[in-house]
Amino acid sequence: MAILEDAVLCPPSLKERAAATAAAFAKTLRPHFETLTTPLLEVARAASSIFLSGSWKTGALLCAALLFMPRYFAFAVSACLLGGFIARLLHLPAAMRKDGTLLYNVFLSALAVAWITRGSDLAAPAIWGMLAVVSIYTLLLSAALWHWFPLRAGLPPLSVAFVVTFGTLLTFFPHWAAATTLLDMGLPDEPALPFVVTAFLRSMGTILFLPNVWAGIAVTLAVLVWSSVAMINALAGYAGGILIVKLLEACGLHWLGWFAGHNYLLAGMALGAVYFVPSWTSLALALVAGAVAALHVAAVQHFLRGSGWEYLPLPYLLTIWSMLCCLRLREKPGSLLPVTGLFDSPEAAAASLVLANARFPHRHETHVLLPTTREVTVTQGFDDKLSHRGDWRHALDFEVHDAAGHACPSGCDDDLSRYYTQGLEVRAPGTGEILRVIDGVSDNAPGGCNFASNWGNHLILRLDYGGTVKLAHFMKNGIVVKTGQRVSAGDLLGCCGNSGRSPVPHVHLHAQTTTETGAPTSPFCLTNFFTRTAEGMRWNFASVPKVGARIAPATVSTTVLGTLAHFAPGVATYRVCTGESTSFETITTTLDESGRYLLRSGRDSITAVLGLHALQITESSLGGHSQLLRLLSFAMPTVPFAYQSGMNWEDCVALPAKQRGRALAGVLAPFLGHSTQRVIIRHSLHPTTQRLQLSTTLAGATGGLPHEIEFTLEPIRGLSHLTAHFNTHHCTFTQTSFSPTLPNGDAE
Repeated sequence: MAILEDAVLCPPSLKERAAATAAAFAKTLRPHFETLTTPLLEVARAASSIFLSGSWKTGALLCAALLFMPRYFAFAVSACLLGGFIARLLHLPAAMRKDGTLLYNVFLSALAVAWITRGSDLAAPAIWGMLAVVSIYTLLLSAALWHWFPLRAGLPPLSVAFVVTFGTLLTFFPHWAAATTLLDMGLPDEPALPFVVTAFLRSMGTILFLPNVWAGIAVTLAVLVWSSVAMINALAGYAGGILIVKLLEACGLHWLGWFAGHNYLLAGMALGAVYFVPSWTSLALALVAGAVAALHVAAVQHFLRGSGWEYLPLPYLLTIWSMLCCLRLREKPGSLLPVTGLFDSPEAAAASLVLANARFPHRHETHVLLPTTREVTVTQGFDDKLSHRGDWRHALDFEVHDAAGHACPSGCDDDLSRYYTQGLEVRAPGTGEILRVIDGVSDNAPGGCNFASNWGNHLILRLDYGGTVKLAHFMKNGIVVKTGQRVSAGDLLGCCGNSGRSPVPHVHLHAQTTTETGAPTSPFCLTNFFTRTAEGMRWNFASVPKVGARIAPATVSTTVLGTLAHFAPGVATYRVCTGESTSFETITTTLDESGRYLLRSGRDSITAVLGLHALQITESSLGGHSQLLRLLSFAMPTVPFAYQSGMNWEDCVALPAKQRGRALAGVLAPFLGHSTQRVIIRHSLHPTTQRLQLSTTLAGATGGLPHEIEFTLEPIRGLSHLTAHFNTHHCTFTQTSFSPTLPNGDAE
């Protein structure tokens, strides 16, 4: 604790003490405020989940749209509050309750009760009693289906609980439904619009049992608040559905295809923007989804005619399930990629994918360490001219060369013992279990090959984190591990030789699809290694080196790691100097349960993670409120634990839409492409236990970005200084005070 106290640069001022008092008072009131707002947020998110959205703002606007019919609003809110209360009593998953997935069927069923009982002569207590029974039944059915569907069918249950509930009501009380259909909704008069526009807006309103243009406009605006891309895909789905409607009408089929438009737009939105990352391909999928939904509507209306069930969103469910099952049969994902993870909007999912592809192009492949402690040269790579062909094309060969690039001293080509690679220690490229060892094959004379034993002396290692790798061409009796033995990354496996199909000593490494000898290879990459370049040693997080590259393993610098792993949670104040102006900005650093650093300033935040080989910024939510966090996201997207004099490394940072100079960039980015900024980072001075001083160059920076950022990191205090060099000015951030806190941000 004494170290933390030493980190406080100056006592807090009167203004800072007042701010701390106000923060403490707000923290005291927070639990009471959350008690009141949590149920309302659950209602809002239940409403937004109808569109597979988790935005409470969209849900709030949808609830506001129900005020066209106050009866609907009262029923929906009451049912969700009751459902949330029952869910708490039953200890159902809190996360599902809070994100709306457990209650949105309750929300829809409440609207169904409100709609069908308008045509009944029941007393108010009976109607409210029916609402309570329906709400509880729908909640329990929804919970059961959310457990069964993903586990047994591998499909989302969506609105099945609502369909069953509403279908049951229509079966039990068909006369009420008939009477309600004849009643005037009492909604405002619709404006004169083209028929297609009117039909689309009525379809949007129908989702909330309000088939009216004005209600549809309100629902459309609510969806637009969440995602413009989702609305584009909804329009595509609706267009696909209407094409089928017109086609079937031309064939003489008389059906209510226009009336079922909500199925088309919901199917297009779900498949084009929610379940798959938005792109041109997903937009085409949305069009197809709408067309398929229209065919399902025609079939359902034919087979269930007169039952009332033909008006339920069964076609929407059938479309989602059938197309998801169909697309899972693909052998390659192509350009249609499923969404993995949770995102605020489809736009965020698309931007995240682009950035992940730029930063971590090999993230889905097996990562292995360089299997040696020495600098080696890559003498054969993937799909190369010699032996790395066909089923065995994903493989790398390594040799030790001298400064002139020779494998042995001049004139010693026929002396196996004079090759620099002969006898080279081969290390485990990862932690795992040895599955197979072959160790009795004799070494070849230089230039010879043993085609009868292709791999020569080799071993197969199954990695704990997934994947199987083979290392081949050891010297005879040179493998020091045995079958079934567990090894850790970096453990000695044996010594390189010249056995098998090997004209000169080299280390062969590949990943393979199965554990059998001779199995086809699979893509993999090396991680945490240096590449010698004209600009110095380039650190690589994960990549496949090219033939001729001279590479070496990167080892952890205790000095660098000691700084990066000892940032303390706390509140830091920075003096901001830009030209003649001076201001202040405050950054709060906390630690979550996983040990991630969370840096916040107002509504902006970035998340940094201490991984195996580096500190990396993995998430950012930057709305332009914090200039310091924005600059920091460009300055240090990655800081490796390794250090070598003159080292540098590259990374990519996403550019915000407004930085790209196009008003509609955020809407069109999933279709026109997202922009990223390449940055090159280096240590400007040798790291010490007191500080790390680094410099980041933004290659070809435009649009008001700095061309260089210099910054200093210190133990405990974290970022202590940052200077951004723009073309016309400099901006300097200097830490003036640091107050340590507990990991969650509470004062000590």
